[in-house]
Amino acid sequence: MGSERTTVSFDRTVGELVAEDYARAAVFAEFGIDFCCGGDRSVARACAEAGVQPEAVGQALAALGRSDPQRPDPRGWSLGRLTDHIVTTHHANVRRMIPHLRQWTATISRVHGQRHPELHEVERLASDLADDLEKHMLDEESRLFPLISRLDEPAGGDAAQRARPGALIETLEDDHAHAGALARRLREVTDHYVTPSDACSTYTATFALLKEFEEDLHRHVHLENNILFPRARARWARGAAAVSSAPAHDRTGARSG
Repeated sequence: MGSERTTVSFDRTVGELVAEDYARAAVFAEFGIDFCCGGDRSVARACAEAGVQPEAVGQALAALGRSDPQRPDPRGWSLGRLTDHIVTTHHANVRRMIPHLRQWTATISRVHGQRHPELHEVERLASDLADDLEKHMLDEESRLFPLISRLDEPAGGDAAQRARPGALIETLEDDHAHAGALARRLREVTDHYVTPSDACSTYTATFALLKEFEEDLHRHVHLENNILFPRARARWARGAAAVSSAPAHDRTGARSG
């Protein structure tokens, strides 16, 4: 199982490949390729933009072998189960970590900022990221996820089908891109979360938490951008096609119901 090698098509998107096997995310990250916010790019395009050889990436992906069939595959989950997982796992992780990030980055900025002035930017970036994600998660949980979950209902849920919040999804994807940019800047400013020799225990714990936060954010955004949102868009597209192909009197009834 693990020794079997797989061949990767460079025409496929980064997001598709990671959705099939999340272990591939580490390979893309190693080559500096964004697999969550940039998951809609082909492997060839992503490699060109990152300045790496597609063959090298392909060899690294092939060396992983085939994915573990025992690993849960979110692509097969219902939309309701997927949104529940995102909320109870990743949104919960963000809410658990944010108070510590705010407090600890403020502490190390105040205590160590004179010797390490970059910590003032770390505090600002962490605060901005926390603010953005808190609003973003509320928008998802109150406006989008209930509609997506109702697509699992018989006939796709009439109200959910009529909503088709494409503009809202695009806004949320833009939020992801902005959060990703803030996280990348945090990684750069902290030199990939490497602490200096004079770091205290709070300094070390803060950088470890920032690293954990970014890693969870990558998986969180991947699930939404590369699995949840494309599936929801496809369901809404099928619903729209079914309505447009229905007899006129059926479409009138669907609109008035």
